[in-house]
Amino acid sequence: MSTPVAEASGPEVVIVEDERNLRELYLDVLSARGLRVVALESVAAAEAYLSRRAPDLLLLDVKLGDGDGLVLLDKLRGQGLRTPVIVVTAFGTVERAVQALRAGAADFLVKPFTNERLISAVGAALELGRRWEELELAAPRIEAKKSGGELIGAEGGLKDVAALLPRVAASDATVLVRGESGTGKELVARAIHHASPRMDGPFVSVNCAALPSSLLESELFGFERGAFTGAHARRKGLIEAAEGGTLFLDEIGDMSLEAQSRLLRVLQEREITRIGGRDSVKVDLRVISATHRDLDAMAASGQFRADLLYRLAVIPIRLPPLRERAGDIPGLIEHFLEKHAARKGQQAPRPDAETLRRAAEYPWPGNVRELENFVERAVVLGRFDVESLRAPPSTKVPAPVEPGPARDEPEGSEESPGTAAASVPTLREAVARAERAAVIAALKAAGGQKTVAARLLGVSYKTLFNKIHEHDIREELHIG
Repeated sequence: MSTPVAEASGPEVVIVEDERNLRELYLDVLSARGLRVVALESVAAAEAYLSRRAPDLLLLDVKLGDGDGLVLLDKLRGQGLRTPVIVVTAFGTVERAVQALRAGAADFLVKPFTNERLISAVGAALELGRRWEELELAAPRIEAKKSGGELIGAEGGLKDVAALLPRVAASDATVLVRGESGTGKELVARAIHHASPRMDGPFVSVNCAALPSSLLESELFGFERGAFTGAHARRKGLIEAAEGGTLFLDEIGDMSLEAQSRLLRVLQEREITRIGGRDSVKVDLRVISATHRDLDAMAASGQFRADLLYRLAVIPIRLPPLRERAGDIPGLIEHFLEKHAARKGQQAPRPDAETLRRAAEYPWPGNVRELENFVERAVVLGRFDVESLRAPPSTKVPAPVEPGPARDEPEGSEESPGTAAASVPTLREAVARAERAAVIAALKAAGGQKTVAARLLGVSYKTLFNKIHEHDIREELHIG
């Protein structure tokens, strides 16, 4: 069966829908907007098509005749597909929506929906895709320079987190950052904010563990005059202060159940009511939260609202402890040496091989915060206190194993010149050969990592993905 295609010069949208009438309706509605639409009817057809090229948008039904759309989406994301996806289903539940968003969907449509809703969702998802490409090209490393710090360690244990951040920043979905104390949860939140469309808005940070329950509520939601003793005038809360920007709720696991109920309303209705007030106030902000606690266990025991956890953790991020990131330690030491030497106007001591070895083996229970204190002390004293890095044998972490060299291209993989060497290639042939050689060289230099290779070439991940298939670059030449 041939694949229905609506030819146009606009962005390419792939539809995967097993109901013929709906498939043709989507094709007609979207092609009328100048989009190039490819309509597919099954998981198998989608896998075959998407293995060859990356479209600008994927419109994916959940219940298909030969499989589950969310299972397909999870598989495609695992294979590296970065295309924005709109998930379509006839069964709209909060759990299903969260499952779709966690699998990487940009939006979630429940049947039946109007043509206008479809057009709006497609337009928003295509704009999101354009932002992803811009971020991939313009921000090879996400930095929070406005906050005076930067996310260090993108080449070590944090590389998966760093690779995720551009796409997280472009979205407006809630983010839950999990990690031990000192791993840099607020720094990640600031990095997301400063790379997002809300970067010009405020970043408001609240430590939920630092305030008593009653005070936390009044600080967050504000209060009206006379709401309680001492409330002599109306006061806006920190949620309103974050209007147009990002609200960061650190240690969200310490928030009382009553405050959790009020926060749930903010996420559901995008409005608040000040303490002692009756009128609702609309708010426009993004919420990023963080915790070192096991919120899943707390939800199971009734200490944390499960419905709020679903809302907070649309995009979950886990920050590994420093003991799992030994490869990042030399770069972190160098960064903190420069930072504190500049602040104190002193010469920074240089770590010798023994210091770096001991630092790699030490478990760093205080994580990055403890490492920074160690380096700052070295700047003040003019030497590294290596004797303080004595770890119990059971907690020592082996030094990282350096990755091996990228695999060489097998012999005979390049086109043999043969008799064609004596002839002059056409301009198109010459450009194609040069493109293929550049892509192979970038993949080798990046150790097979397509995201890194795309940055080396100065193109988006989608462009690289399509070039790999266009030039039939064999899978053994690259990884991941």
